[in-house]
Amino acid sequence: MKNYWKLHDKNVSLWVANNDKKFRLTNFAYNLNILIITKRHKSFIMSLFLLLTSPLSAQTDPVYWASQLIGFSSELVSNPVSTYQYQANQVLGKPNKLPNIGSSPCAWSPANEDTRADEWIKVGYNVPIQIRQLAIAENYNAGAISHVYLYDTEGNEYLIYKNLDTKPTEPKGRMLQIFTELTPYKVNAVKIVLSICDVKGWNQIDAIGISPSQKPIEANINIVQNSYQKSIENLGISVNSASDEIMPVIAPDGRLLFIDRKNHINNIGGGINDDIWYTTLQENGQWAEAKHLPPPLNNNSHNYVCTVTPDGNTLLLANRYVKDGKSLGGVSISNRINSLDEWTFPQEVSIDNYYNLNQYAEFFLANNKKSLLLAIERKDAYGERDLYVSFAKLDGTWSEPQNLGNTINTAGIELTPFLAADDKTLYFSSNGFSGYGETDIFMSRRLDDTWKKWTEPVNMGSFLNSDDWDASCTIDAKGAYIYFVSYDNSNNGSADIFRAKLPTELRPAPVILISGKVLNSKTKEPISAEIIYEMLETASEVGIASANPTTGEYKIILPAKNAYGFWAKAKGYLPISQHIDLKNVTEYQERTQDLLLTPIESGQSISLNNVFFEQGTEILLQQSYSELERVLTILEDNPQIRIQLEGHTDIEGAAELNMKLSYARVNFIKQFFVSKGIAQERINMRAFGDMQPVTRQRDEQSKQTNRRVELRIID
Repeated sequence: MKNYWKLHDKNVSLWVANNDKKFRLTNFAYNLNILIITKRHKSFIMSLFLLLTSPLSAQTDPVYWASQLIGFSSELVSNPVSTYQYQANQVLGKPNKLPNIGSSPCAWSPANEDTRADEWIKVGYNVPIQIRQLAIAENYNAGAISHVYLYDTEGNEYLIYKNLDTKPTEPKGRMLQIFTELTPYKVNAVKIVLSICDVKGWNQIDAIGISPSQKPIEANINIVQNSYQKSIENLGISVNSASDEIMPVIAPDGRLLFIDRKNHINNIGGGINDDIWYTTLQENGQWAEAKHLPPPLNNNSHNYVCTVTPDGNTLLLANRYVKDGKSLGGVSISNRINSLDEWTFPQEVSIDNYYNLNQYAEFFLANNKKSLLLAIERKDAYGERDLYVSFAKLDGTWSEPQNLGNTINTAGIELTPFLAADDKTLYFSSNGFSGYGETDIFMSRRLDDTWKKWTEPVNMGSFLNSDDWDASCTIDAKGAYIYFVSYDNSNNGSADIFRAKLPTELRPAPVILISGKVLNSKTKEPISAEIIYEMLETASEVGIASANPTTGEYKIILPAKNAYGFWAKAKGYLPISQHIDLKNVTEYQERTQDLLLTPIESGQSISLNNVFFEQGTEILLQQSYSELERVLTILEDNPQIRIQLEGHTDIEGAAELNMKLSYARVNFIKQFFVSKGIAQERINMRAFGDMQPVTRQRDEQSKQTNRRVELRIID
């Protein structure tokens, strides 16, 4: 290694150089071009040399990234829609590209390529500090930096780096680390000058950091600390063919998987399009041979599934279907008629003020059918494609897409959103955060109901993300496995579907999957019905589902840590509601609950399970009113019927007091209906007190079961 020292007479500074040789250290590659050190800091030279040749530990000391843009010479404008790309303010904050290298719209790029004029950028810091180190993330065409200046809090300028021999580096990107003895002043700003004519092509700066430490500043990928279990498995030849299998969509129960199979000989059109295929999980744990969906879901255009709802009865599909067997841009919904091969003709999803300035789009429907995620480009996008959310409206249409904000969206591209069953954990692909390849898959958690506050995205790790284009993942409700696409260890080099176990830190919050059948309480025959569920305490509706019209089967998913009411609704029937308290649930569970619908016929009765009173009084708790509103709707829609309200208490206390209490409670409910316009003569009352208990047990659950109001149709 040929080192030399040279006295720079005008600035009375000492230069240290290594003739562009690269030092290979224990855990990073270091490339020092020229380091300027003031004359009184000669003693630092030897310590610097020792530092460069000694093992270094990982970055633990504080690093301060630029937080304010003070000035710049120019910036590239490459996209007339997204003016955020390549802007000077992209240099603020921590690196968005390194340790990966290459061009990034999330870095600053001067407006010109190979010009003779110098380009420069000046940034400030919220917290001025004395520093020992400056780091510049040159993510693309590195080596053009000719001068670096520091500024103290008084605005005084200090030249800390000078390199008149600018030239391309190999590789083309790096973290340029400049060390100095502890500055006697606090650094308030940094200015970087580039001689871009010496390094051909576009020159980009990703970030500028300062630190009081001599430990080299590094760019890190934001990943969880726990290592992944080595459990990656190919789903096998029943799922994967010699063609490409992409865009997997797993049903929340983990037993049904849809895939997009490209250019397969059995696809409609002779193998030149993408078609939808599906497979089911067998009792032996193996996947059945994938089946090709017939029309109308597959046609002469590219077809793929975006979402399958928990009940397996609704599909969100890419594109708008038209009767001539082709598709247009947009998104559609289809409902299952009977078997998995029979679906309704897809109907367009109508979204207020929908437009997409990009030729590509992806969509995802939340399990509760209340929110729709979109990866599209609009006038308010930060990059080529951003993630948006649209909300279901009462008329069946959807609200205007709302941008998820700049914690999720970058000047790059965000795509393939997947919202987990907990309705909060989001998985998506992006090239706007430090990662391994062209695009990586990330995870973030929603913090409130504004849909704009999210946790910092976490990279899913190198088991899932490669040095290539990684996108599209899907997770079942249990959250134990992630299903994804990979070319590694695939059949014939094509894209295959794999799955891998997720570490706890990357799993969604626990949920409960409730399944059962909607049945006629009188005949026990299945009924086609809509299932609604709500937060019990606030009476706010949080989701809807559909029962299979042939079998009556349904599935809903309820995130833990809440109490819910849920019921089935069908014309001509009285709903029997249920409630469930999941506040203490800490892990995934599956439960079975049939929902009975009682025909509106004389003599039929139901229990108002979601009507609750203050203990020992006739005062209704707030969460009871949504149940009464449902009964009110039935009375209004069926003006010919008369009902009888029957009150019951538990078996504790004096019988006479229980009789009075049960009468007071049904009278309270009657007066509610009367206040809403129902004629008094249509409602009879009867009090039973503790005379007709459902159970003689005396535990709290049994007491709650006995405290009830029943509704009987008498005419």
